[in-house]
Amino acid sequence: MKTLIELQTTFGARALELYTGVAGLRGGMHFEIRAVADGDGEFDLDFIGSDNSMDRYNEVIEPTAWGDMKNFRANPVIPDCHDYSSVAKILARAKSVAVVNGKLCNRCTFAMDNPLGAMAFKLAKGKFINSQSVGFIPEEWTNGNAAGQPDRTYTKCELLEISLVVVPANPGATVGLALKSGALQRSDVLAAAKFLGGLVGKEFSDSKPCSGGPGGASATGNEDARLLGMARSLNSVLNK
Repeated sequence: MKTLIELQTTFGARALELYTGVAGLRGGMHFEIRAVADGDGEFDLDFIGSDNSMDRYNEVIEPTAWGDMKNFRANPVIPDCHDYSSVAKILARAKSVAVVNGKLCNRCTFAMDNPLGAMAFKLAKGKFINSQSVGFIPEEWTNGNAAGQPDRTYTKCELLEISLVVVPANPGATVGLALKSGALQRSDVLAAAKFLGGLVGKEFSDSKPCSGGPGGASATGNEDARLLGMARSLNSVLNK
């Protein structure tokens, strides 16, 4: 297993410490999302991974590269934005993960008691989420050396993380469209905004942007600022 410094020699700033403390990479993968047809669970969705198409890093992960998944299976939670710091960030858990017909697939049961998990389920079911972000340890790869080839093709990886992004950088483009389509209700968005705001001592309502003092968990530091920013972004959608 390579150290962070060793990976940075090849991957530069893209190499980082994953939540387990080991060095690895993160990247997005396109998934087709389908409701589970066999009645296995009311709040289950199947994420059927893309094939070995090129990603935005001009790289390819061969389906056969996903050989080692035991560490992910030991803690198969699906958090928001790779944030494993709190149970509040858990959106779902993966009931299964495997390579099926040359595609990385996982079946997720969503945490509907978590307002963020409930919103994630509705966004995914309504096709407003169509990708997951994976964190992995690259173990073997080949470099492209001709025009039209990927810069890098991974042939062996260890999967450690699977994540969703519930509140995108521009929530008006995703959450707003989901509201207009009926995939989300205003109550879903308000519940998520209140939940996030409550984590940093802020109160949100459907009629005013923000009220209340900082409370016990003040909106200081990067994490509180991020949560408060997410809450305000959702609240701004409601007030448009």
